[in-house]
Amino acid sequence: MEARRFRRPAMLDPKEAEEIMGDGDPAEEAEIAHTSAWALMGVPEGDFDQEHVDRLVEVVQSQGVDAIAGLWDRSSEITLAGALWRLYLLWQWHQLDPATVDERFDEGREALLAQGETPDSIPPLGDVLRGLEIVLGGRASEDQLSPVLEVAARTLEVMAAGVSAGPRWIESDEHELAHPVTRRPRALLDTAQELRESARQARQGTLG
Repeated sequence: MEARRFRRPAMLDPKEAEEIMGDGDPAEEAEIAHTSAWALMGVPEGDFDQEHVDRLVEVVQSQGVDAIAGLWDRSSEITLAGALWRLYLLWQWHQLDPATVDERFDEGREALLAQGETPDSIPPLGDVLRGLEIVLGGRASEDQLSPVLEVAARTLEVMAAGVSAGPRWIESDEHELAHPVTRRPRALLDTAQELRESARQARQGTLG
């Protein structure tokens, strides 16, 4: 399946959007994804100085992460941009279809409890979503990133334990969140594994 591109940033003014998006060169797009991801964490990179960081965070906090999330959709899984993209997909899934997400989480939770797992090994979905909102809203420090990645990974594992859909995530190419990440046969478990590795690298300070 060809990688689907999400929309250009719509919340920035045209000049700022052009500065962030660049000219479509793959290497430049990768650098832009990297720079914007770290800017969301409050970290300047290269020519994107603190003033630009503050502006980007201000836009995200006032208008939402949709303004920049599409910049990350082709990023490698073991990069900050790739990790943020996976967090965004989970968060956006709940925004678009909370009933399905809640149902799959509850079903997976019951399955794991029946297998002998303890309730405290399964994070409350509401807490997980609040953590996602903090990170994606540009309100998290680097120290807060790894725990959010870990609990997001665990949440995907919980949902994958449900008997109705198992590890599948998005089942139609027509779905708004259809993407190579979400359309894999074991998308929930594969994404959970990627987020755990990102969390490990974030703890070590080696996440790209």
